[in-house]
Amino acid sequence: MEYERFAALVAPHIGAMARMAAALVGLADAEDAAQEALVRAWNGWASLREEQAVSTWLLRITINVCHNWQSGRFGTHRRLTVPLTLLFDPLSDAILPLEAISPDVFEPAAFDLRAAVADLPLDLRQVVALRFYVGMDSTQIGAVLEIPAGTVRTRLQRALARLREALADEANAHPQDTGEAHERGQIHG
Repeated sequence: MEYERFAALVAPHIGAMARMAAALVGLADAEDAAQEALVRAWNGWASLREEQAVSTWLLRITINVCHNWQSGRFGTHRRLTVPLTLLFDPLSDAILPLEAISPDVFEPAAFDLRAAVADLPLDLRQVVALRFYVGMDSTQIGAVLEIPAGTVRTRLQRALARLREALADEANAHPQDTGEAHERGQIHG
């Protein structure tokens, strides 16, 4: 009976957990990290005081799992590797196989953005992932990370500035790629 209640409350949040994990530990390990977070959530089910806070609670567990993975030898290398056989669709609740993805996702700009996000420091990558991969506002992100909403907004501004800088550096390094993408109307700016 308790398991059924747990499953009913957790099921709507599994996609957000997987997206968060993908942003923090990489696509190849996102499902494993989310699954480990679910196991930890089940083991700590009795510690959840308010069922309304289940989303925040699950995302906090997912972040902790990902942080533990990154702090060991596992994460140092894995965080920066993105397998070409899998891509993450941020509008979906799953990691999709290569053949299910539209060809325009393979534009260099898409890979550059993922690499730039992966290169962000953990505190900035967390706010970017929660905002853009999970769709939370600054108040919700603050609840998950246990920081003030103003701090979230500041970190998000810093992260976006770093991403713009990294992508501009990449565009300057490969000006012909950017020109071709502009000609096709795929980069707006």
